[in-house]
Amino acid sequence: MSIQPVPDPFKFLGAEFEEPQSFDAAAREALLTLTDAAARFESLMESVPLDRLTDSEWRVVELAGTDVEAAVERAEEGFVAVQYDSHAWYHILENLHEVRNRLNSAAGILESTLQGPTN
Repeated sequence: MSIQPVPDPFKFLGAEFEEPQSFDAAAREALLTLTDAAARFESLMESVPLDRLTDSEWRVVELAGTDVEAAVERAEEGFVAVQYDSHAWYHILENLHEVRNRLNSAAGILESTLQGPTN
């Protein structure tokens, strides 16, 4: 009679879930996606005639620009905070994700404006 190994009782979610990223990998990915979103936004800002935007669309686009400026300031403050609180890195990453999402939202508005009405 052979002894069969007992399955891990704490692995009840199954094998379909990946191991979480390391912090370094998550930070690199966040910076890369933010850089891509900023480049896309900047490119669209140069090619879209801004007079075609409605007031509400322009507000979203304008907020994205001010969010990037504020994010740079918060990142600078965050890098100082990291010296005293190692959890500050997580706030910096969270901030990068929020700004990326805002840029992508504004870029989507600019793309739809560039393509014109779909009617």
